[in-house]
Amino acid sequence: MGMTLYGQNDIRFSFECNERIESPSKAKIILKSPDKESFNMFTDTIRNYSFSEKNFFKSKGKYTLSITFETEKYGKDSLDYTFELKGSEVTIVISVSFDYREKLIKEGDIYVKGEKILNGYVRLNKYYSGARIVEIEPDINHLSDEFYKGPFFKIKNKSSDTLYGEHLPGYFWGTLSYIRNDSILATRTGILDYEFSDLPPLYPDSTKLATVGSFGYRRKLIPFDYRFEVMLAKEWQSQGIGILEESENFTWWAGTKEYYKLIYDFKTE
Repeated sequence: MGMTLYGQNDIRFSFECNERIESPSKAKIILKSPDKESFNMFTDTIRNYSFSEKNFFKSKGKYTLSITFETEKYGKDSLDYTFELKGSEVTIVISVSFDYREKLIKEGDIYVKGEKILNGYVRLNKYYSGARIVEIEPDINHLSDEFYKGPFFKIKNKSSDTLYGEHLPGYFWGTLSYIRNDSILATRTGILDYEFSDLPPLYPDSTKLATVGSFGYRRKLIPFDYRFEVMLAKEWQSQGIGILEESENFTWWAGTKEYYKLIYDFKTE
């Protein structure tokens, strides 16, 4: 049985069926809670759907996503995907999507394309508050130049854990949002360049630079209210997800990742 949660436990859910899959198709996604309650997340034939809700999760413990995907032309398959909530999550993001593409077959040291098959993807990200493990403040000594623009921030690891960036282990690239009346008007992610040379992660009691994307945003920000957000993790997590189950005509890809979200609100005059 589950135990009651306290505090914020929001959900963001999305579903997508790629245009390469010929209609008709139908998906059914049920979320089963530790208290044996069932929630209908999605049952429809439409290709895109999303919703968000505050304080959605009421219990901590093990949850199961029961997913069934059915097509008239390609057949059907199902998956039960289990994940656990500790009770300290701030937001849980669940993405379920399907496409139809060539199966990759390993021959020696290379992969070759086989026949097209259905693929199902389950991506689940759990976000926690990073305020307890990391300090953040503007880095006023770091100035913009031709290649790297502001704003710049310093983050200091207050925990006993080594921390890793969301995109590359030793880099901390975040987003910048325009804020008005506590609402986000627009968010800038900047450019992400995964070809950067390796840097060590953020060790305990050490400091790293954090920027908007790989190269920053602007030399000088216009007067406004802003929010900088950057993700950190206690272990290195790649951007992709792996194969969970595989059959002749269907492959399921799935993965759960955990991030600590660090937020810094500020204003420019």
